[in-house]
Amino acid sequence: MVALDESEYSKQVLRWSAANILKKADKITLVHAYGYSPMTFFPGPKEGKSLGTVNEVIKKEATKAATEYLQRLGKLCNQLGYEPELKLLLARPMISEKQAILAYTEKSKPDVLVVGSRGMGAFGRMFLGSTSDYLVHNCKSAVMVVRDKDIETLDNTNKEASAPASIS
Repeated sequence: MVALDESEYSKQVLRWSAANILKKADKITLVHAYGYSPMTFFPGPKEGKSLGTVNEVIKKEATKAATEYLQRLGKLCNQLGYEPELKLLLARPMISEKQAILAYTEKSKPDVLVVGSRGMGAFGRMFLGSTSDYLVHNCKSAVMVVRDKDIETLDNTNKEASAPASIS
């Protein structure tokens, strides 16, 4: 299982996983958790749409964007030679994306969960909270964290492999 967010970095995590740990016979599930912020106050005149209607539109648009993103990564996974299962998770108010991913892993029990780490450092994790850090400490399945350095190593290896051989 590979957990992905909407960053360019997630595409690299998927490529790294294909190059380093996945085998063609493996079942791969791409998981994307998304959320939206419902409005609690509707500014302006009280005419027109109700707050509930506005929140349904917000949820629908968030779901559409998340679905399209996950489908694009599914196509990338196909190009890498895998047939992934795509799983979209809705984080609800009071349940974060990382908690939604954890709940899904507890239900599906993957052999390994691959997540990316953008190298926030301790200070960044303290204020923002790291999804990878949370999952490492709370997930019952094995968690593999792909770091920036791992991606850079893959990028450099690919560049070296595609560079023309020099003649001495």
